[in-house]
Amino acid sequence: MSALHQIEEDKVYSNWQERALPAYDDEGVENFLDEDGELIEGIYLDMPNDVYHALPALSSSKLKDFVKSPALYYRNYVSDIERKRTTAMKNTFDAGTHGHTLVLEPQGYYKRFFRDLMPSDMPEALNTTKEIDEKLVELKLKKTGLKSEKAQRLAEKLEEIGSDIKVFDVERQKHLESHGQPANDKWEGEDVVTYGGMIPVDPMVWDDAHRVKNTTRNHREADNYFQLGLPEVAIIARCPMTGLMLKVKFDWLRFDDIAVDLKTTLSTKPEKFIRQINDLHYDVQQAFYMYVARLSDITISEFVFVATEYVNMDACQPYRLSEKREKIAHSKVQKALPELKECIDSNKWHGWLKEDCTLIIE
Repeated sequence: MSALHQIEEDKVYSNWQERALPAYDDEGVENFLDEDGELIEGIYLDMPNDVYHALPALSSSKLKDFVKSPALYYRNYVSDIERKRTTAMKNTFDAGTHGHTLVLEPQGYYKRFFRDLMPSDMPEALNTTKEIDEKLVELKLKKTGLKSEKAQRLAEKLEEIGSDIKVFDVERQKHLESHGQPANDKWEGEDVVTYGGMIPVDPMVWDDAHRVKNTTRNHREADNYFQLGLPEVAIIARCPMTGLMLKVKFDWLRFDDIAVDLKTTLSTKPEKFIRQINDLHYDVQQAFYMYVARLSDITISEFVFVATEYVNMDACQPYRLSEKREKIAHSKVQKALPELKECIDSNKWHGWLKEDCTLIIE
């Protein structure tokens, strides 16, 4: 079955959208928590990502780490060892995050974000300290102080004498403040400076994210998958095997029970994406999502990965796992869940092998 067709009236679907609740009621109270602050099983819409990630329940990311090694799960989610992301990793994450938002929830994006400026946007403007100092000397102005102070001093003089020359740092600040007054705020758990309530986005991240959107939406079949459904559908359910609370958040869940997951990736080339599936355990993610959905009486009929790359080139390619891979992944999840519960109960987290032994390398 392909998502290119319209929803067939004679088919029997789960009608999950009729059972879904907004994450918050009209007064801002969480529908997913009871009076004691405990999770309530159900299907929820419009749950912010930082709220979802903070829910005390097992996610596919955690289970994928456990499948790799219980010791990895312990390091990332049980131990108090903290590892911070580098700036490069953060920028990559941001490009993927913004790309997801533009593909899945474009409504309102431009009310929340705007593009910052970078020097290449104004190639004729003075930008480096050397350029600014040379112009200050030429105009017989002092070149002491911070770069920002020198830039402002130079810009004021250039405006006074009616020059068309611009100073990049000053023009950038004008661009930021044209959206409103600055204020400290938070977005997705990160500290940010907003202007008129809007968040400036790194220009490279902005441009990457928009290429992700355009590349994905210009692929006819990929675009058709993202129809007839809703984005960011969160499900909370209790595992009957272990008693653990589980959570998933579908990128896109169609009304005909087809699930779509958008992957921003370094390569959409089939053999490379297959390696990524194996390395990052996308098969386990799919099986876990389908299991949690089933606990909420949703039988996922198809699970589609829409892979989009934007770093080395712009390309989009949807993928589905074979029936054989799906069965193997299902077995992995059904095996991992009770093993995880055993590790939690015993507080014993082994590495690559459960037994303490010496391996012989051939």
